[in-house]
Amino acid sequence: MLSVAICDDEHLITGQIEEIINEICRRENILAEIDVFFSGELLEQEIGRGNRYDLLYLDIQMENGDGIQTAKNIRRVDENVIIVFVSGYDRYMMELFRLDVFAFVRKPIEAEAFSKIFLEANQKIGRRNFYFSFHYKNEEFKIPCRNILYFESRGRQIKIHSRDGKTEVFNGKLADVERRLAEGKVPFLRIHQSFLVNYHMIKVRNKKEITLITGEKLPISEDRQKQFCHTYGSLLGGEIDV
Repeated sequence: MLSVAICDDEHLITGQIEEIINEICRRENILAEIDVFFSGELLEQEIGRGNRYDLLYLDIQMENGDGIQTAKNIRRVDENVIIVFVSGYDRYMMELFRLDVFAFVRKPIEAEAFSKIFLEANQKIGRRNFYFSFHYKNEEFKIPCRNILYFESRGRQIKIHSRDGKTEVFNGKLADVERRLAEGKVPFLRIHQSFLVNYHMIKVRNKKEITLITGEKLPISEDRQKQFCHTYGSLLGGEIDV
């Protein structure tokens, strides 16, 4: 499922973008979920609540805010979302490079050019999706790592907790899972003998526990606090004191 956000204070533009995306998805058999925001502030609030998007269409100039500042704020908490700026002006091009913007859509929107950019973005998103595969009862399963909240070890069984509330089970060792995931693009952090957590799903942390985007809290064992702090700080781009 492709998760898309559209942020523009012009209802006509958001409606047009949504209509073009829906048409492309019908034609190309792409499953997509689209959220529409009419201000950068509302979009930032939603992302602040833990929601993450694969693809974001963002107006550079909005009546109630600056789209470039919105993009900067979002980049501080989500470095993975693909951003496509929408504007009728060219003078912001240098700023786009600094923000790692994927593309620039010019107003008025031309459907064919828009479709090309959308399909290129979807292809890039598909390439970076890393799957975790496992066997259970003679069947093989795979789950996108970006949808996994955490792995939980209970005896000889591993539980996979997903952000949609589903739980999968297979037999194995958490240490083996940790080694396999170390080669992937989605970072997972060992916080406890029993828990291996998706870094992107951590909303709050302190010395003794983390809080996930779902509100669930998990303990950090004393013997793993130092290593967790170091790795978490490195992923954020700097050391974090505890």
